[in-house]
Amino acid sequence: MLKSVMYTSKYHNQIKENNVKQLLHTITKIKNHLSQYVYEHKHLLLTNAGIRELKNSYKVIKSDSILAFNISTEHNLIVDLYVNALKQRIRNLNIRLQDKIVIQRYESDTKDHKKGAIKSFQLKFHSTKLTRLIKYLVYLDYTKDIKEQLKSSEAILALYEHYESKGWTGRILALAQSKQQRILSKLKLIKFNAEYSSLRLDYVANLARIDYMPDNALYKYWFVFRMYKKNGEYRLPLQINDSYHNGKTPIAKMFTINLSPKNSSKINIATTCEVNEPVFKPFNKVVGMDLNLKHNFGVLSDGFILDYDRDYMKHTVQALKELDKIGSQNLTKAQLQRLKKIHRQLDWYTSLLVHKLIIYLESHNITDIVVEDLLLSGKFGINEEFGIPYARLSKLLHLSSVKDLLKKQAEKHGIRVHITPSQYTSMTCPKCGHISHDNRKTQESFKCTQCGYEDNADHVAAQNIKLRLTSDVLRSKLHNLDEYGRLEPKRLNKYTIKTILEEYYASLSIEAPSYGQCTEQAKFISKWR
Repeated sequence: MLKSVMYTSKYHNQIKENNVKQLLHTITKIKNHLSQYVYEHKHLLLTNAGIRELKNSYKVIKSDSILAFNISTEHNLIVDLYVNALKQRIRNLNIRLQDKIVIQRYESDTKDHKKGAIKSFQLKFHSTKLTRLIKYLVYLDYTKDIKEQLKSSEAILALYEHYESKGWTGRILALAQSKQQRILSKLKLIKFNAEYSSLRLDYVANLARIDYMPDNALYKYWFVFRMYKKNGEYRLPLQINDSYHNGKTPIAKMFTINLSPKNSSKINIATTCEVNEPVFKPFNKVVGMDLNLKHNFGVLSDGFILDYDRDYMKHTVQALKELDKIGSQNLTKAQLQRLKKIHRQLDWYTSLLVHKLIIYLESHNITDIVVEDLLLSGKFGINEEFGIPYARLSKLLHLSSVKDLLKKQAEKHGIRVHITPSQYTSMTCPKCGHISHDNRKTQESFKCTQCGYEDNADHVAAQNIKLRLTSDVLRSKLHNLDEYGRLEPKRLNKYTIKTILEEYYASLSIEAPSYGQCTEQAKFISKWR
């Protein structure tokens, strides 16, 4: 199994450090120039032929200090960054016609709603041959002949000629072109900063490698690479950590070099190595975890509460507010160092919280934990305790990356971490399955407006998250399984997820829904055992 490994060069002389910094400064200028070129020709990103043309255009830049191979490598990666950004925009492109509005009403009186009141509504759309043609036309290059590009698909060409005979192609092409321009206009220019820039080095072109020198009393491992012969070799002494690097032998022919974001005097070298496959414990016990910030850091479905140090956060937030008043553009060098130190401490503190959670899981023989795939893109209001927006507090505690930190640490202890979609975990009744915002009118309490079930809101969410794994139906319909049996969320919109949840609860016994859930969980446990 391949895994990334990081080496650091810290105790090098000033000349070597300046040489590497100059190299990274040069490649940053080149990458920004190439990025500008791709941005100005972004219409080529829509077709495979255009992407190939862009990737072959790296020769627009020539350098006396950077090899053409390195420029080509960086250019291809820049094109891929734009292609991925464009794909994200295209995923949201739905050319459909509105079909109908589906309205769901309350079937009986509830505490807050009368029978017949609107419970929810959803717009339904449908596709036609015309909408499919328009979507196909969005990806064409309008600087070239349209019909010539359509020859690759006889069905699309026949459809185009059909509308052409009716005299509609002018309006159809105008609509497709406007959709195309709207997508392209949302692409932003990618800029690179020398402080965070990187350079990829190859074993063949740059002779990049890690040399072992057993006779050297101070440094036995050295990272070596070359640009041009006239530049000579770059030789950087490497720090080796016995617990981290022990047994990790680099096997890759490609390395990435960059300045450490935490300390610019350190030079990081990343590559890949061969490591053993992770070994997970036999299934014994599963818990769900709801992450939140108002009252605690997280709640498990078994009732365990993981909280963060309020005094530490108050002190940290106060320090950040003082720096905010000065303004990021006006900070002195010392103040910038202080800001970096605060963020380094927050990184460490979030890792510590995850470590505490791992200790609890191990001590209670928990082998599987399910967490939400939090994106945190919405607005959450102001946290009154610290006087900052919840959005900022969640970034300070790295809430969206907790699942990745947890996965990394849990893997070392043989614990599987499952990721589930975050939609409707906190507004679904675990007893009857009723989904409504009204079920959770406050952050603290949950009360189902349909069956009256009451509990702590965070605990309810954790129970619902756990059910996403223990239920055969929800496990298969909402997730994919990786090679180690861990859940990864499928790409589903929130309406599809809601439909799956409602159909699942409807399939359970109306008289004893909780019994149905328990039976399904029992089947799950017996199967894993």
